Amino acid sequence: MNTGNGPGQWGRALEEGWLGWFAISVVVLIAYFPSLHNAFQYDDLHSIVENPHLRSLSNLDDFFWRPDMFTADPRSAMYRPLVLVSYALNYALGDYRVAGYHGFNIAVHMANCLLLCALGRRYFSTRYIGLAGGLLFALHPIAGEPVNYISSRSESLCALFSLLSIELYCRARERSHAGPYIGSLLVFACALLSKSVGMVVPLAVLVRDVVTGDLSLRGLVRSYRYYIGFAVVAGAYLLVVSRSLKTALFDHPVRGVWIQGATQCKVLVYYLKLMAVPLGQNVEHQMMVVQGLSEITVWACSTLLGSLAYCLMLLWRRSRTLFFWLIWPGLFLLPTFLVPLNVLANEHRLYIPAMGMAVLLGGLLLRISRWGPLVFAVLLLVYGSLSVQRSQVWRTPATLWADALAKAPLMPRPHLYMGDVYKTLGRNREAIDAYHRAMTVNPKLLSGGDLLAIYNNTGAVYLAMGKMEVAAEWYRRALALDPGFAKARDALEGLNAIMAALQPETERYYKEALRQLVAGRPDLAIGQLRRGIGLQAHPKLYQSLALAYERQGDEQAAIAVYRKIVSMVGVAEPLLQGARTRLALLQSQATVDE
Repeated sequence: MNTGNGPGQWGRALEEGWLGWFAISVVVLIAYFPSLHNAFQYDDLHSIVENPHLRSLSNLDDFFWRPDMFTADPRSAMYRPLVLVSYALNYALGDYRVAGYHGFNIAVHMANCLLLCALGRRYFSTRYIGLAGGLLFALHPIAGEPVNYISSRSESLCALFSLLSIELYCRARERSHAGPYIGSLLVFACALLSKSVGMVVPLAVLVRDVVTGDLSLRGLVRSYRYYIGFAVVAGAYLLVVSRSLKTALFDHPVRGVWIQGATQCKVLVYYLKLMAVPLGQNVEHQMMVVQGLSEITVWACSTLLGSLAYCLMLLWRRSRTLFFWLIWPGLFLLPTFLVPLNVLANEHRLYIPAMGMAVLLGGLLLRISRWGPLVFAVLLLVYGSLSVQRSQVWRTPATLWADALAKAPLMPRPHLYMGDVYKTLGRNREAIDAYHRAMTVNPKLLSGGDLLAIYNNTGAVYLAMGKMEVAAEWYRRALALDPGFAKARDALEGLNAIMAALQPETERYYKEALRQLVAGRPDLAIGQLRRGIGLQAHPKLYQSLALAYERQGDEQAAIAVYRKIVSMVGVAEPLLQGARTRLALLQSQATVDE
């Protein structure tokens, strides 16, 4: 596709050879090498750290047919077998040493930049545009999340195989060879086995054929045979994920079709802003679902998108190459537009779309004027600085979620994960407050998984504070949402076992109270029992306290204590039944006396 005079020895090395690749590799390492030891972050815990399936390479074949192996949390099962294979290899080579996982992510990002450079060079006759696009994408801050967040590896791996599939397809069409075509289909399958957004690849090659003129009326039959392979691979993948896709689209969609479309119009405009001006990045963007189609933001965003679509139509007549790269972001954002997702705006979804923006921006800067290269160099420095800063934010959970909370105080998840940070640090009161804010700041945005985590973790904090009854109540709330949630179930069983046994100091007060009751001194027994309850709120102490109040003649106080026993968690059935019997008897006597 390239034309023009030779660029000279160094220019040719930059444009086509090792020097350009070396430059891209160097800037990637400069930007991301300092982040090698950044911590495992939120989803990394259940999908990597706590996932037992990764600890044996004998599970590799099971990854391709068991989505539940993706995580230690059955509610988060996903079909991404190649991502699991990469995790398992990381574990086999370096256990849980985080540098190996980050090193893999950095290497994949570097490969994507090199592939983008090669693909960009195919579509422009002007020298260095492919290299400029690769360099800009290497340092684009939007790439920070898929590089720093290990669980976003699915995005970068899918990008790697998608780019390679498109590159091999281009070679197959140019040379009419079967080898590159078969390779294109194989890596297309790998893209799908990394993340479902790879489904866009057939659309991308179709647009490529329209742009290059390979898909014309005359060449329609010849082109058709190239699409059959993609259709077969895509159909096989859809058959494998049909159950989860049916749930997401038809059985239990997160939101209705019209609200989803209107909301995504707003999100798409926001995405375009982030790709063009990558400021205000956040792991949890403060984005709300639209409440109705009459919202002014919906109409404003729809008008803007319609105008952009009209400009694309005009551009089609002038430059089909620019049309290809301009439509690239929209193509790879199409799945999130069609499939309703809990999180409205996520930066890792922009990883592949930002590639098109990088190539366009690089081409524009190198063609506008003599100052273009200077502006390009300054932009590289700015992008590199922002990427390094963003990597620092990803250093620990505390830095990540403090940043998210400062930028998105109305979103529940930053409060939830800051609560987890406080819980880890032993700052229990702050953790409780953070979990409470997570529940109340914007309840409509809470998913069932969010609530489950809040209830379970609140129980864990109260347990650490020694408030066993309160902890048990929060665990019961978690199990009411999901009776099979192992963490809450195991914690509650252990808590019940602890509460069933009296601590030595509590035992001393209990025995002394019984001695006082036998001696006919219920007032002294009450004092001993209250001291014991202050140490351990055990049902046996409450039972004896109610009996002491009865002996003292204070039936109302006894009724209050029996009610307390009935409301307690984990009370042994004989004791619970006895409390209910005495409560019913005392309440009936009080009614007769009245």
